[in-house]
Amino acid sequence: MKVCSILPKAFLLMGLLGLAVSAQAQIGVSPYSSQGLGNMIRPTLVHNQGMGGIGIGSGNALFINYANPSFLYKNNLSSFDIAFSVEQNNMQREEESISRTSGGLRYGVFSFPIIPNRWTVSLGVAPFSVVDYRIEETLTISGTSNAGIQIIDGDGGLNVASFATGLRVVGNLGLGLRVSYLFGPITETRTVLVNGLLAQRTELEDQIYYSDLLFEPSISYGIKLGSQTLLNLGATFQPEMQIRATREVTLSSIAPTSPVARSERLDSLSVQRGVTLPSRLGVGISVEKSLKYLIGVDFLTQPWEDYQSFSGSNDGMRNSYELLVGGQIIPNITSINSYLARMAYRVGFFYRNTPFAVENRQITDFGLNIGFSLPMSNLSSTNISLEAGRRGTTDGGLIREDYFKISAGITFNDRWFIRRKFN
Repeated sequence: MKVCSILPKAFLLMGLLGLAVSAQAQIGVSPYSSQGLGNMIRPTLVHNQGMGGIGIGSGNALFINYANPSFLYKNNLSSFDIAFSVEQNNMQREEESISRTSGGLRYGVFSFPIIPNRWTVSLGVAPFSVVDYRIEETLTISGTSNAGIQIIDGDGGLNVASFATGLRVVGNLGLGLRVSYLFGPITETRTVLVNGLLAQRTELEDQIYYSDLLFEPSISYGIKLGSQTLLNLGATFQPEMQIRATREVTLSSIAPTSPVARSERLDSLSVQRGVTLPSRLGVGISVEKSLKYLIGVDFLTQPWEDYQSFSGSNDGMRNSYELLVGGQIIPNITSINSYLARMAYRVGFFYRNTPFAVENRQITDFGLNIGFSLPMSNLSSTNISLEAGRRGTTDGGLIREDYFKISAGITFNDRWFIRRKFN
């Protein structure tokens, strides 16, 4: 007989995945997200984030591997992982500073084995990029004594709904493939306010909606160093893609705020075109003793100079890379007397040479992570990750961001799709 009823849980999972899409845009604030497709989000889950984000060169039977699907075959249980994040971002430029807080539901990922220890598939919804910025500029209107300001607001971001599969071909050789549907809008709104002319304001809304399929093959291999120790190697590759994009530009004249505010659309334009998303290569290596310890390194590179925006330029983007180092230790996962001994303790470091460049200076992003897993029944767990980082610099009048992020998630493990036999 089946261990539990499948349908109620399946409906619950789909509902939570749908909620993840609507909540994603609330997460992440950065003035540098005005370039390209915004601030890119790595495809890692909370347990990976606690180790600096590593995951391309490591897999675990108790946690879904979202970074490298070729390790999915290790997941012999049906698993569901859902997480929330809250981020505090303190932005400073010379003597000016501002703080903003954002947060919301981060992702939802579900996996289940087709053939235990051989073939596992997963479904998930997660953010791909986040755009959230505000820029204010002083304007001087030619031929008049009026001055004003232009406010540029950017918001939105892209999501991915993905299907992934991981197959153990022979021995510890795994092959994987993720097929993702990329979708979502990025909106930039320019508002002109003229001093002395408060009767109305002019607003230009520029929205680009993206939608297309992405393909990411992957490979993994484990080399035995002892009876329970493995040297893991992994790689992922996302080829360069042309993404469909539809741009809608609307010019409006808006009356001031009042009980009867009016908006008059002056003009609108809709155009379709392709946007070039550059390829991405990631490699990883780790050494692990099963359910005891793990230490690993990931390296990713992406030639953003090949990016081509809707307007045909590359938005001044630079080639980027990431170096991630981290690990975890579980003192004694089978301990009966000590709950602390059954917990997983994680630490990690990351350094990113981001694709963003301002005033001919490429923006860097580095930080430290720590994380924990709190065991629950049925090999499930509550996962927590803390991240402190710094992006950018105040040199040359640029903006430095000091941010702190807390992520918390739950991994449910069960044998939902496996039948038990009784003798």
